[in-house]
Amino acid sequence: MSFNLYGQVKLSHNTDDKLRNPYVGSCNEPEYWARAFTLSDFGITLEDEFVVNTGNIGVWWSVGGERAIMQFNIYSIGSNFPNTFLESNLIGSSQQEYFPYVPSFYPEIVTVNFVNPLVIPAGVERILVEVKKVDGPNIGYNAIQIAGTDTGNDFSWYKGCLYDNPYKKSIDFGSGGRRPAHFYINVEGEIRPIKDFPFDLENTCFADFTEFKLRDAVDSIVWDFDDPASGKDNTSTSFEPSHVFTSPGTYKVSVTATRGTYTNTETTQIEIYADLTVFPIKNIEVCEDFYSTGVSSNIDTSKIESQVLGGQTGMIVSYFDSEGNKLPSPLPNPMANSTANLETITVRVANGNNLECYAETSFNLIVNQLPEINPIGDIYSCDNDYDGFTKFDIGHVETNLVGSQPGLLVEYFYEDGQQVPSLLKTISNRIQNKETITARITNLTTNCFIETTFNLIINPLPIANTLDEIIGCDDNGDGISEYFDILNVESIILGGQTGLEVGYYDSKGRFLSNSLSNPYSNSIANEEIITVRVTNPMTSCYAETPLVLKTSIKPQINIPRDIFSCDEGNGISTFDLSFLENEIIGSQTGLNVYYFDTAGNEITNYINSSFQNTDSWLQTIHVKVENATNVLCVSETSFNLIIDELPQVDIQDTYFLCNLEPNLPLLINASFDAWEWTFEDGSLISNSNEAILTKDGDYELTVTEYKNGKTCENSFKFELVRSVLPTIVNVDYQELTDDNYIKINASGDGDFEYSIDGVNFQNSNYFDGLLGGVYNVSVRDTSGCGEDEKQVTIIDYPNYFTPNGDGVNDYWQIKGITNYLESEIYIYNRYGKLLKELSASSKGWDGVFKGVMLANGDYWFSVRLNDGRIFKGHFTLKR
Repeated sequence: MSFNLYGQVKLSHNTDDKLRNPYVGSCNEPEYWARAFTLSDFGITLEDEFVVNTGNIGVWWSVGGERAIMQFNIYSIGSNFPNTFLESNLIGSSQQEYFPYVPSFYPEIVTVNFVNPLVIPAGVERILVEVKKVDGPNIGYNAIQIAGTDTGNDFSWYKGCLYDNPYKKSIDFGSGGRRPAHFYINVEGEIRPIKDFPFDLENTCFADFTEFKLRDAVDSIVWDFDDPASGKDNTSTSFEPSHVFTSPGTYKVSVTATRGTYTNTETTQIEIYADLTVFPIKNIEVCEDFYSTGVSSNIDTSKIESQVLGGQTGMIVSYFDSEGNKLPSPLPNPMANSTANLETITVRVANGNNLECYAETSFNLIVNQLPEINPIGDIYSCDNDYDGFTKFDIGHVETNLVGSQPGLLVEYFYEDGQQVPSLLKTISNRIQNKETITARITNLTTNCFIETTFNLIINPLPIANTLDEIIGCDDNGDGISEYFDILNVESIILGGQTGLEVGYYDSKGRFLSNSLSNPYSNSIANEEIITVRVTNPMTSCYAETPLVLKTSIKPQINIPRDIFSCDEGNGISTFDLSFLENEIIGSQTGLNVYYFDTAGNEITNYINSSFQNTDSWLQTIHVKVENATNVLCVSETSFNLIIDELPQVDIQDTYFLCNLEPNLPLLINASFDAWEWTFEDGSLISNSNEAILTKDGDYELTVTEYKNGKTCENSFKFELVRSVLPTIVNVDYQELTDDNYIKINASGDGDFEYSIDGVNFQNSNYFDGLLGGVYNVSVRDTSGCGEDEKQVTIIDYPNYFTPNGDGVNDYWQIKGITNYLESEIYIYNRYGKLLKELSASSKGWDGVFKGVMLANGDYWFSVRLNDGRIFKGHFTLKR
């Protein structure tokens, strides 16, 4: 049992921290777990206080979250626990903490740091550390399984299973194959002595200095180490002495101190632990994972612990890197080094009862470097027979891979794993078109090897499509033609292939050019054969085909002249083309002549003496003349059919002449070549650009214009109309109705227009909706050939008047009466009483009778006109 007197102490019955399956020594889900501790077993005397500040519990799995809460409770108990257990003996409790989530089969230690440390007072001999589980605010399934260790001291306790409250030992839990468990429950805290002169000590390992220190200041001090074999070193008056005990064992160290006049002696029993043995470990050598990293992730550490212990038990083994950082124990297997190339690991073997007592050794992790390998590209070869197999030169590969590095072995393997014979420098692929070869480079000293791959890739040949012979026309019979059309050679030979290069070679294999000019002129008379090579620039693989150029006699033709014709309507005319073939080829024989329109349609059969153009105004005719024995040798030309517009003049369809005028002179464009004016009876009026017209009737003008070797004429018909002065025959009108109108009846020839006010004229002679009054009606010729007029009076009366003095409609009077000055007008009320007599010249009645304004209502009237007509009616007075 190890402890640090008057310092931080851990109360635990577990000999290690290795947690295991919880289904041991209790029911499935108790609500309380506990361990009992006798304080003197941990160096806590009856004269010491123990201040608990931390609680630890091992949990195998827990739902966690906010469903379950834990609380540490500490009770004072007697030696016959649990028979005399009383909850009233509670010393204190920690704060409540949630159980964390712990996944099944991944146990962990849960620590609760007490917010308010618990003080176990002096005089307490034995305590129970209880962990209580209660429901959290979020109610649900909150099962907790506590974890334990395989080894430990004293019993574990539980209660709360199926309302079974008394505490039970873990070994009391029935059958079912469950074993007693050492529940992982412990607390940590600080010993506070209440002695007069407490002291601390460090290092209780044999053969090493154990150091002592009094906690409080004193005036003098004497130490007795209870080690007589040490001779004079058994005592010391130093305030902070150190002593090397002569043998392992138990010693009662006393200190006698004086402060002022007070002197006291206090004795404490300590244990000095025996030393231990650590056995050496061989260095471990491995190969690095990747070149020049110095790191391996495959270091086997499985035998290290057994080597260093050499059969010793009860020891704690720890590991440290070269920086002193603690490593996991046991070391991971396999393990990766953290320091490149060479890493020193220190192994510490400590006494299980006192970890301060330990011995150390070290060993090296040596990571050997892999051979350096240079990158190597794939190897390509052209497939000359299109079967996907060929030979590859690999003689240069080894030098490219390893350079001049000594002590290396290079081996090659096919894709099926078979090794390539070491002496081969040329190999063939076994997999069509592409095969991956593995190269292995091994360091013969360390046996570390590295692998890389490269591909044997078959590059397909491009396709050089077959070319037809190309004919070039020979102008002069020397076997040379400047007209070989090779424009489409490249597109034909490639046939849609892209990314390829085309080259041309003469019959002796000499390079000519990457591009031949078009048209091409042959350099060998009559027939020249050029080799065309199609090359893939990415692979340098190529294919070839011949280009055969042959010459042929070319027809000699004349270029026909453009032909003109006068427009027969909408730019269309008739042409005599029967002479064309003779004009183009003359007396040559053995030639075929073809004609085409602008759309490329052949029109040979339509070329005759009555050809009509299909494109208005201008049409181009294309001519092809071919050698009848070699249709590829042709001559081509073209000519235009041009339509001349007919001469145009500015002349009206109808002219008007008043009877008062003797004639009408007309003058037109003087730039034409001939004019002819004729009357409807066929008589000639004029042969110049001017004519004097006298008779009314139909005329025709014909003009002639000569251009482009053609005489074009055009005729225009027009009419001369003589107008007779208009005369008003009579005027029809209607009055004293709701639809008064005037209709003017006139005589004469011409176009007339009519008016009833002399200002506004209209084409109609009918005017309706008129009010009573005097109207000046008139009629006139629209061509200006005179007019006639007459005055018309329409008698009418208003249906109402409003004598309210606003100046509008204040008087009632007969309309148009002013032309009948001797007329008589009488106004009556409804009873026939005469109210007013008016004259034709008066302003009218104002609605007053004998100085009194008459009321609103209907009134009656009677009128006798000069001509004896009498009419009656009524009207309304409105104020």
